[in-house]
Amino acid sequence: MARYVLKFGGTSVANLARLEHVAEIIKQQAQLRNQLVVVVSAMAGITNELVGYAHSLCPHQATPEHDVVLSAGEQIATGLLVLALQNLGLKARSFLAWQIPILTDDSASQARILDILTDELEKCLRDNIIPVVAGFQGVTQEKRLTTLGRGGSDTTAVALAAALGADRCDIYTDVDGVYTADPRLVSKAVKLETITFEEMFEMAAQGAKVLQARSVELAMKHGVNLRVLSSFIDSEGTHIISERTHMEKTVISGIAHSENEAKITILGISGEMGSIAKVFLKLSEALITVDMIAQSQLQAGKIDLVFTIPRSELDRAIPVIEQMKKDLNFFDTLIDNEIAKISVVGIGVRSNMEVANTLFGVLAQHNIPVHLISTSEIKISVVISQNHSALAMTALHTAFNLDEKKV
Repeated sequence: MARYVLKFGGTSVANLARLEHVAEIIKQQAQLRNQLVVVVSAMAGITNELVGYAHSLCPHQATPEHDVVLSAGEQIATGLLVLALQNLGLKARSFLAWQIPILTDDSASQARILDILTDELEKCLRDNIIPVVAGFQGVTQEKRLTTLGRGGSDTTAVALAAALGADRCDIYTDVDGVYTADPRLVSKAVKLETITFEEMFEMAAQGAKVLQARSVELAMKHGVNLRVLSSFIDSEGTHIISERTHMEKTVISGIAHSENEAKITILGISGEMGSIAKVFLKLSEALITVDMIAQSQLQAGKIDLVFTIPRSELDRAIPVIEQMKKDLNFFDTLIDNEIAKISVVGIGVRSNMEVANTLFGVLAQHNIPVHLISTSEIKISVVISQNHSALAMTALHTAFNLDEKKV
């Protein structure tokens, strides 16, 4: 008897018809005598609506009460899915985070899982009852509700798979796997049969919306067998694997892009490390995520400091930066929220200069200016103007021979 964790995203349970379709998928798995634990996201659009309500009353910081509001969407979807399963004659029951419990720290809206007590879930499985767990939620030792950040239901599913020793964690989405690029932008994008954990982590971190980056990191750490597949199409999906079989061969697995980006330039700040540290300390305290960072040296000990943050966090970042201007006495601030980040991801990227040559050669050929650059062992990211993103993605996909990539 195999044990699987099945996670269904917001588009998979967007309305009652789709919830009933998901219930049929679960029934098919149950008929194979598999032990199943199901994790559910909020119905598509609900979380954004709840975020809007909370931020209209308290826009500049995340609080425990934000988490109370935001976690409600998963509770609704969980109860509805259990009703749909019971209508099919299956034994199922809902679990919210506090009922298991899924224990987290107390970081509002970005909590991290500390432990999962599995006794209640194991009891259900022994009694042939399907536990349906609300994703995205946690609870502190002080019994305060928490949420795990955007895409946190993926993290819930992987963490449960690790805690329960599941044979596999299946992430059901609205696409049938991981593609070499976003098929909405690149018509020749190809679905991958496999991708390594490291590559998938970078793809997710750089904007690919198939999986949350934290969930991939957690799966890699705990050796969770992970698969991405569609709840709408009967497909094997994409398996996330530990490593490739070939040695010392540079393989470009895909190109990720993100348009949820804003570039902030602080003009004429003191070049002393204490001043720079204060900038990022204040942003961190406001839960602003900083990504790419660069600086240019000016005269008289002043620098221009450039960094990117998610565009969705810009409204919260602006008042923080305005307050810092009073404290740090810099000249001015420039904001560009019409940018995109393009990332070329693959094993051995940084050690093979041909990758960089191709990347910058293609951008130069199409007269696409580069605003910022960052690298890691398996990716090179560039920031460009948003209106160039579709052209850059398509041209790079062809240049790196991904149009005809073997899946």
